[in-house]
Amino acid sequence: MSSELESAFPRTDDRLQVWDSQYGVRAEAFTHFRETICSAFMPWTPEYSGRDFVGRVESVTLSHGAVGRVRMSPIVATKTKSNIANSPIDCVHANLIISGELKVDQGGETKIAKRGDLVLYESFSAVILTEKPEVPCDNLALVVPMQEFSRLESIGGRPFSNVLISSEKLGAPLSACLTMLAQSLCSSPVEELDGLLKACIALLPISMGLFETNVKEVGSKNYFLKKLLDYIDHNLSDPDLSPLKVAQQFGISIRYVHKLFGQFGSTFGTHVTSERLKRIRWDLQVSSGRRPSISSLAYRWGFNDLSTFHRAFKKQFGCTPGNALDVEALPLPSYSKE
Repeated sequence: MSSELESAFPRTDDRLQVWDSQYGVRAEAFTHFRETICSAFMPWTPEYSGRDFVGRVESVTLSHGAVGRVRMSPIVATKTKSNIANSPIDCVHANLIISGELKVDQGGETKIAKRGDLVLYESFSAVILTEKPEVPCDNLALVVPMQEFSRLESIGGRPFSNVLISSEKLGAPLSACLTMLAQSLCSSPVEELDGLLKACIALLPISMGLFETNVKEVGSKNYFLKKLLDYIDHNLSDPDLSPLKVAQQFGISIRYVHKLFGQFGSTFGTHVTSERLKRIRWDLQVSSGRRPSISSLAYRWGFNDLSTFHRAFKKQFGCTPGNALDVEALPLPSYSKE
């Protein structure tokens, strides 16, 4: 990483940084959120007019930029002239909408991104982001230095000024990489995440129609599995999450749910337990706010029985949850295709 990139995205021991409003003083939640956003994604001016702000930010700095998953009460965020002046380098911002809606005003144009859409905008031009009121927003945020797109210099113009790529035109390869980033941000090692971000950077101009490609669409079965995993990811905190509930949600048989996981040598229960434990492990290492209790984390992420949780945690990570509070004692997780 160059010195310019380091000034824009200071790395913190290659670890995911987590901030969650549930682990701090409620009245100070938005203040801490604003500080976290500006630290992870360069200067912004967020505003919130509601009463009780709720949010969670998972972010990591990589060799090719910064990636984060942001869940929050709807806000309005402005990149002002002052914010731009205090930004060390020019970047491209991208938001994949997982839930909610995002209106982007930049360059005299307005774009509205809905679930599954990807919206792009420049860091060096004033922009206003408005999330749909009364609808919680969940999105994957990318910040990529312009120098990563040096091969587009011959095209000229400003190809990233307020560009909306609908879910239908996103393209299966880019969609798969973005979805994997969102789902594995808390569980994959930095090297894996960096590779996914690099792939997104390479595929983005193709999805924008700037280059031709003959990449084939992902098979329907893989696409369906991606949707199923996305549903599970959104409902990990539900203690009643089960093969039956997933089968009813998608109108398929329980047997077919088990078959989909069997393709990867795993089971539904193993996957859900593993993902819940990964969330708890990272939340134990939360970087700001009041540190949550182990029991509250276990219940929050869907465990009903604490003894079952403790046994599963030690089996997966080789240490007790209490020992995991020592960040240095716990290595980065290994990637697993569960």
